[in-house]
Amino acid sequence: MRKELTFIATLSLLFILNGCLIDIEDNVKEIIIEAKDIQSLTKDLNLAGYSTIPDTTDFPITAWFGIPHGQLNEYRFQELKDAGITINYYRYPNADSVQKALDLSQKVGIKTLINCPELVSNTKAIVQRFKNHPANAGYFIRDEPPVSMIPTLKSFINTVKSVDKDKLCYVNLLPLYGTGTALGTENYYQYIGRYMNELPWDVVSFDFYPIENAGLRYGWYKNLEIIRDESNRIGKPFWAFALTTAHSNYPIPTLENLRLQVYSNLAYGAKGIQYYTYWTTISPNYVYVSGPIEKNGSKTDVYNHIKTLNKEIDNLAYIFKSTNVTNVSHYKNIPEGAKPFTNLPNYVKSFDIDGESAIISEMGNDSVSYLMIQNNSLHNPMAVDIKVDSLTNMVLKNGRIIPVALIKEKFKLTSGDVAVFQRRKNK
Repeated sequence: MRKELTFIATLSLLFILNGCLIDIEDNVKEIIIEAKDIQSLTKDLNLAGYSTIPDTTDFPITAWFGIPHGQLNEYRFQELKDAGITINYYRYPNADSVQKALDLSQKVGIKTLINCPELVSNTKAIVQRFKNHPANAGYFIRDEPPVSMIPTLKSFINTVKSVDKDKLCYVNLLPLYGTGTALGTENYYQYIGRYMNELPWDVVSFDFYPIENAGLRYGWYKNLEIIRDESNRIGKPFWAFALTTAHSNYPIPTLENLRLQVYSNLAYGAKGIQYYTYWTTISPNYVYVSGPIEKNGSKTDVYNHIKTLNKEIDNLAYIFKSTNVTNVSHYKNIPEGAKPFTNLPNYVKSFDIDGESAIISEMGNDSVSYLMIQNNSLHNPMAVDIKVDSLTNMVLKNGRIIPVALIKEKFKLTSGDVAVFQRRKNK
């Protein structure tokens, strides 16, 4: 994946003069929060008697560059599943390699997204061969294409759909920092607009890696706003990325870094999470290090981080899968292109944070409303002081639903972390 396309460097130096949040944090000041986290405040509670969020096992969590051709064995696929991955993706050298990956995926209970040279050179035959395989997650069409490729990609998708109309045809779009040369248009809005209008989408996907050594990269939330608006307009879900392998000016991700990326994506309504990369890739362009699985096949700390995070996602997956995000806003400091916080649902009586910034995401379905608050500071914790009505519950990250009254004081959220509240709608 060509992740380091030339971008408009001057944007990362902009200062928003009206008090809005700068995506790059130049002078980090440590904030001390005198509050306990939710886990500490609930550790002595007997949670066995409280209900849990309904279970769902099919929330898409994709490992880009998952299990390589030379590592196609049951141990590696079980290891992938144990990390909480549900979809394996790799550029396999031939259809027989894909067959082996699919068979191993089926054996451990995950799926594989199909990509091999024959998918392009002999499309119908490959789709026919794999269309009924239980572990078939769909067909990889293209990564980061310019608009000039729209006719070719549309023809490719139509050919696949003529044989297998039910499976995913996957295309991943460029981020906001792609240049006109890469986009093939004068600006990003034209690029996104043309792709949304002209390609037959199953799922919209885009990549943006926001955490650099210097701080938060300019335009991340603006890009999320654009993708969310456009995917809503065409009525298709979107998937987003988190960077799990260090390279160039991207650091080795911490658990806090990964939570910041993933929960921000989910706050905007992402219906799938993708990790780039799972296996630390070898590239002629960049030196990749410390992915979840290193080049030699050993696990790194990042493997444990994604395993922890994926477990959290799995516990809360029903919320993200069954609801629509009705409103997402930013509290205190507002990134360019994002919407400022104005008001909260009527079941919230008061709300304040001691910290730098937060995302407020309102989600709901026909019977339940959810409110997710994320600390989206890159470095610092924050304290949340919230008062709600007696019918509102808190959803812990283990999936347990408890009365908010059990949390008798303000609580701390570390960088990237979230608190989730549930309120059943009146019948």
